[in-house]
Amino acid sequence: MNNAIDKYIKKISEYLNEYPKDIPMACINIINKIYEHDAKNIYHLSFGRLYEWSGIESHEKFNIALYFLVDSKINILEQHFEAYNEIKSRFEGIDDNFIHEVLTTKEYIHPFTFETISDVEFNKLINIFFTPTEEFRENLSE
Repeated sequence: MNNAIDKYIKKISEYLNEYPKDIPMACINIINKIYEHDAKNIYHLSFGRLYEWSGIESHEKFNIALYFLVDSKINILEQHFEAYNEIKSRFEGIDDNFIHEVLTTKEYIHPFTFETISDVEFNKLINIFFTPTEEFRENLSE
C-alpha cells in the first residue's frame, strides 16, 4: 500500500472516531478503490460507483461518508456539476458558483438558455459527479 494512503486512512480514522465504524470504513474502501484504479486517470465518479465501492448498505451512512470525503479537512474528492447542452448535443460542466447562486436564491434558471425553470426541471437537468482532488492525486504519486 502507498504511504500516502496510510496517512489518509489514519486521518479518517482519527477524524471520524465518534461515528459508527461503517462510515470511516466506507471512506477507506472508497480511497482504496480510487488508489487501485489509479487516481490520476479518474475524472468522473458517479454516486453509483462510489456507493458500490463504499461497501456500505445504508444510503444515509453513505451520504455521510461521501460528505467527509468532500470535506476540505479530508480533501479527497471534489464535487462537480454537469448538464446536457441540447444546443451543442453534449454534456458540459456547470460552474459551482452558478449552482450555489441558483440554490441560494431559489431562482431556478436553465444553465444554457437562462430561461426560468421549475426546481424539478432544474434537479432533473443537473448531474453531480466527483473527481479525486489535485492534492490527493499529488500525494498518491509521491
